[in-house]
Amino acid sequence: MNRRSLLKSAAAMAVGAPLLSVANATPAHAAGNYDVLLTEQLKNKVMLFRAIESWEPKNLGWSWTAPTSVVNGENTWRLLSDARFRETDRFGWVCLVTASGGKVGMVNFGDDDALLWSATPYGNPHAIEYIRSHGVVVVASSQKSAAVDYDGFLTIYAPTDADDPGTLAAVDTITYTGAHGLWWDGSHLFALGARTLAKYRVTGSLRTSRLELVQKHVWSDTTPFWGHSLDMDFTDPGRLLLNGAGAVWTVDKANLALTNIRPGSYGVKSFSRAVDGESFWVQAIDQTNPGETGWWNQYVQFFDAAGKPTYRRGLDYYGYEGRIYRSRIASVRLS
Repeated sequence: MNRRSLLKSAAAMAVGAPLLSVANATPAHAAGNYDVLLTEQLKNKVMLFRAIESWEPKNLGWSWTAPTSVVNGENTWRLLSDARFRETDRFGWVCLVTASGGKVGMVNFGDDDALLWSATPYGNPHAIEYIRSHGVVVVASSQKSAAVDYDGFLTIYAPTDADDPGTLAAVDTITYTGAHGLWWDGSHLFALGARTLAKYRVTGSLRTSRLELVQKHVWSDTTPFWGHSLDMDFTDPGRLLLNGAGAVWTVDKANLALTNIRPGSYGVKSFSRAVDGESFWVQAIDQTNPGETGWWNQYVQFFDAAGKPTYRRGLDYYGYEGRIYRSRIASVRLS
């Protein structure tokens, strides 16, 4: 069985789990025995590697290169910012992608890799979710643009046919300052921004689908939290992981209570933790190399369960220094 078939089989085993990602395929694993999905901005690719293996061409599990779509002289697919696997009824597992240039899309992962749907919310899109039973895509964006006049928003796209992403259309927009992170856990949608962490339930269906606020945590306007990414914590299904205010935190999904687990962690663009406690992050290069600037890093840094640095992975074998923006756990080996 080839690598792509293995990934699809792992996804199939996760049927019945609450949508999340193919990381639900098995409950445990040896250190590094999981796949990492990353966005690389120099070549503008989504790439999939096994954490424990060297990241070289022979070990590449899957990749997708963003197309070009020029609007007013700018490529709206430039600077891929986020990617995640989600399951659909018609196409099985797809890869959801966002690009800071303004685009978001859904890729037919593991089959023909066709772009099944795309939209242009603009505003520096940084996260995207798919809510399977409603056929809804919700996009987070963060900055003012020609398309909007407020600083951050969530856009809700809903279909007339839940099985056909081609019928998705924007049905609602929610102002959300500095919106950067989203996570759907099968029951609620969590959104993270500069000053707010919110928990929503989904109401309605198809084109009437909307988000209803359940609970929110608000930080002071004078000292914004500047939240960035949201991810699940595989060590505890009741918690999510997020970063902001120069630290990495867990958040209790039931009451949005935060616990600081890595203080003094500045410029973190994404943080993930596996079931055995092993974790990894992408930290902006200006935090690791004084004198250099950038919102990316050429390496993903891994840590053991105690939080001590262990190994790092980059694209050295490809003959160039990658510009990795985000990374997350994508799947777990079957054995």
